Amino acid sequence: MEGFAELLARKRQGSLKVYLGYAAGVGKTYAMLQEGHRLRQAGFDVAIGYVEPHRRPETAALMDGLEVVPPRMFRVGDALFPEVDVPAVLARRPQVALVDELAHTNAAGSPNPKRYRDVLEIMEAGINVITTLNVQHPESVAERVETVTGIPVRERLPDAVLHRADQVVNVDVTKEELRERLRLGKIYGPEQAERALMGFFTYQNLSLLRELCLREASGDQVRKITEQGLLSREAAGDAVEAVMVALSSDPTDAETLIRRGMRMASQFGSPCYVVYVRRPSETPVRIDAGLQRVLQNNLRLAALLGAEVVQLEGHDVPEALVNFASERNVRHAVFGKSRLSPLRERLRGSFILDFLHEAVGVDVHIVNTTPREAP
Repeated sequence: MEGFAELLARKRQGSLKVYLGYAAGVGKTYAMLQEGHRLRQAGFDVAIGYVEPHRRPETAALMDGLEVVPPRMFRVGDALFPEVDVPAVLARRPQVALVDELAHTNAAGSPNPKRYRDVLEIMEAGINVITTLNVQHPESVAERVETVTGIPVRERLPDAVLHRADQVVNVDVTKEELRERLRLGKIYGPEQAERALMGFFTYQNLSLLRELCLREASGDQVRKITEQGLLSREAAGDAVEAVMVALSSDPTDAETLIRRGMRMASQFGSPCYVVYVRRPSETPVRIDAGLQRVLQNNLRLAALLGAEVVQLEGHDVPEALVNFASERNVRHAVFGKSRLSPLRERLRGSFILDFLHEAVGVDVHIVNTTPREAP
C-alpha cells in the first residue's frame, strides 16, 4: 500500500490519516510526530495545529523542529483551555497539519463543539491532516465498550469521520507493556495510574479494546481496497461482509437495531445499510404525521452514525429487501423481533420468514430488544 507521502503527492484535496490506538499511552501522538518529521525531511510543509504532550518528556521532545501554530485560549471560569486555532491554521496553510485527539470536546465558547469538526474544516480548505484517536470513541464502538467495561465513553464521534480517513494506522503495544508504562508513570501520575490499573486498564478491558482496534484497522484496509476497485464483485462480497438493517415505519427498537448493525459492520470492516421499504400505504400524504417524524429521526440517526440510508418503494417488502441484499452483496441482515404473538404471526405471515426463504447467502440476525427482568 502506498505511503502517506505518495498519497499527498497524488491527492491535492485535504487527506486524512488517523493513528488509531486501543488506549492512552500506546504511542499515537509519538507516531504522529515522528511522521511529521519524516514528511518535513521529505520536503513537505508541516505544522502542528495542536499536540497534547500529556507531560510526557519523550513526546514533548519530538515537537522540537516542527513549527507550532499557537492554540487559541478559552476561559471557562478561572481556567484557561487551549484549542485548535482553526483560522490561524487556515492562514498559515501548511501542506500537512498535525492535530491530536480527534474525538476531543472543545471548551465552551469554541466555534466548533468537537475537534473533529475543526479537522473537517481544515481539510475542506485543502490542508492534509494527521490525527490520533482511541478506538472506543466512534459511536458504533462506544456503546459496546460502555456495556462491557461499565465505564462511560463521553467523547464520541460519528463513524463516518473515521471511515473518511485515507489511511488508518494501528499503533499497537502488548497489554503487558502498556501496563508497565502505566506503572512507570509514563502515561499518568502515580495516583491516577494506580486507579487506572484497577479500573479501565484491566487485562479484560484492554483485551477487548485491543481486539476492537485490530478489527477496525483491518476493516479499514478492506474498505480502501474495495473502494479502489481492486477486488471483483464476487471477491468483494466475500471480503466485505456488508450489513443491512431493515427498519419498519414504526420500530420501537430502531436505535438498538441501528447501533447493533453499525457495530457488526465495524467489526467486519464493511458498509452498513439502513433500509426502509415504503409501501403504498406509507406515502408521505397517507402515513401518520407522528410516525413520519419517528421514521425521519431514525434515518437521521443512522446517517449520523455513518450508515448509508436507503429508502425503497414496493408492495412486497421481503422481495425488495432480498433484491437489495443481492445487489449490494449483503451477508448479514438485522431485523427486530416481531411484536406479534406467534399465532398472529402465522396468520398474517412474517417478513422475516419470507426473507429467510428467498435470500441466498445471507445470515439473518434477529435482535430481541425486550429488556431483561431484574432477578
